[in-house]
Amino acid sequence: MPFEDSDSIVREQLAKILASRTFKSAEGQRAFLRYTVEEVLAGRGPEIKEYLIGVEVFHRGEAFDPRLDPIVRTQARKLRAKLDKYYETEGARDALRVDLPKGAYVPSFRTLVPISPMVASNPMPAPAAVSSTPPTLILPIAPSDFNVRNRWWRTSAISLLVVAAGAWAVLQLWRQGPVENRVRERDSSLLVMPFVNLGENRDDEFLSDGLAEDLIDSLRQISGLQVIAWNSATKLKGRNSDVKQIARTLHVGTVLEGSVRKSGDRLRISANLLDVSSGYQLWSGIYDRESPDVRAIKREIVQSMTNVLGISLPGRILESQSKNASKGVSPNPGAYQSYLKGLYFWNKVTAPGLKTAISYFEEAIAADPAFARAYVALADSYALAPQVDTAPPPEVVYRIKAAALKALELDTSLGQAHIDLAICAEYDFDWETAEREFQKGLALDPGNAIAHLWYAKLLALRGRKSEVLAQRLIAAQLDPVSPYTVQAVGGYFSVIGNYDEAIDHFEIALALEPGFGLAHQGLGVAYLLKHEPRKAIEELQLASRLMQGPRRLALLGYALGMCGRVSEAGKILQELLALSRREPVPPSAIAHVYIGLGDKDRAFEWMNKAVDQKDLGLTLQWDSLYHDLRSDPRYTELLRRMKLT
Repeated sequence: MPFEDSDSIVREQLAKILASRTFKSAEGQRAFLRYTVEEVLAGRGPEIKEYLIGVEVFHRGEAFDPRLDPIVRTQARKLRAKLDKYYETEGARDALRVDLPKGAYVPSFRTLVPISPMVASNPMPAPAAVSSTPPTLILPIAPSDFNVRNRWWRTSAISLLVVAAGAWAVLQLWRQGPVENRVRERDSSLLVMPFVNLGENRDDEFLSDGLAEDLIDSLRQISGLQVIAWNSATKLKGRNSDVKQIARTLHVGTVLEGSVRKSGDRLRISANLLDVSSGYQLWSGIYDRESPDVRAIKREIVQSMTNVLGISLPGRILESQSKNASKGVSPNPGAYQSYLKGLYFWNKVTAPGLKTAISYFEEAIAADPAFARAYVALADSYALAPQVDTAPPPEVVYRIKAAALKALELDTSLGQAHIDLAICAEYDFDWETAEREFQKGLALDPGNAIAHLWYAKLLALRGRKSEVLAQRLIAAQLDPVSPYTVQAVGGYFSVIGNYDEAIDHFEIALALEPGFGLAHQGLGVAYLLKHEPRKAIEELQLASRLMQGPRRLALLGYALGMCGRVSEAGKILQELLALSRREPVPPSAIAHVYIGLGDKDRAFEWMNKAVDQKDLGLTLQWDSLYHDLRSDPRYTELLRRMKLT
């Protein structure tokens, strides 16, 4: 048999694999295998690169960046697993084996039994191994990178490609979900770009950022209009020159961009509404006013946009007029500016930033006691306090409730106030009331990505895992370039045991925001559950340094204990116990270290303290770290005490 006939033998084997039961419904892996085998047979094996596979097989487009979109790596892992399964079952007696070596994308072929004397004496040459990552100019995140494993990014940090790849990855995941949850039509979606601060004073950044965020909050109240959330919008800051590319990537039909210039007491705000498909400017406005008039300008922008969009989007009926989108905004100029400053610091999601935000929201309320949105923002701040600070829940619940109820007394349309009341009910273990309040809030404000994440937390506490994924995917659709939503989806995959998928999502989150502590934490947990202790400890150490706080330190202590590094875990435990004698420490954090050390009695002791203190960090029916405790009668008793049975 001439050597050329070996090509036909490989093709016959390829056809047999592709027609097998193992590969019947694996479209992605089928396309991957077919493409790479044909490239080798055509003599182009050394040219196979991750980028080419992404573009040619998975249709990612020229903007595809393999380091940010893991589609090829994910599909390669799945393909290797499918090939192994095939040769263990249907293909156990096949004469030729096709493999995809780990670390390469060039398939290799080897005979399992002689095909013919000629072929057996003239085996096919093995293609040279090719690195899965093409050579590129690389640069570390920062000079003080804590010596993390070699994760490299483009020199331009969060470039347009980062935005595009990160958003695309999440949106593709979204589109795989149920039909009713898919991305809405392009013509009903809007992106508000961060407004550019053209003033000389950088301290006025709060004005441009706060105005854009408040516009998003107002516009998302309009029925039928999907608005990209602020967390994603802020990632696009400084990218106004790429606005059309960004809009197409994020699947939006219209974009609002603008600028703010403050000079003394004078303020100039310009805004432009663009149609992405045609490139035409639908509307523009320039406002020259006294600086206190910013709240009036915002109302005028909303009014103008509502009118324009109502005309420009035939067939879509706007159920809310712009006056409803502006409810809760204070007529008091000083109160509104304090409110915008509070939003600016709230978005830093740090303990100092939260304290500053609370002071500004209280200042806004003092200036205007009828300012409904300021009360909601204050309630949000207290709700976030136990997460980013050490505030014990009993000390903040009454503050959350008082502010949220006052907001609803002033304006019944504010969905976020119901979300805050739901959080209060959670701290009372009143799960049914919490669910009702979440549903009320989301009915009034379905575009609130953060609310969907909070609701997912309730569902996680109640052990309803599939519903957790649904809510996190909705948040990812609304906030597609936010590292928070991407890592939240990754957390779900980690809990259900799909660690590679989880790792891919945490990597995307880090591409969107290098140094994002929650993503490093997620990676650490995924590696720990995947039995890769060195990587797990490395990531959790970094997460603890980036975020600090007892919860992060405790998770590191748990991991050290699980990995047999008992002495180091013990030191962390003693540090937390000493800290708990000086200031509030979540009891669940100390319990987690005891779990890692295998001390069940002390772990249950501290978990009971967590129940006493309404510590919602005790996610008994969600997190994998409780797995070995679930057969213990004391675990069932904890569920009973938390009203989860």
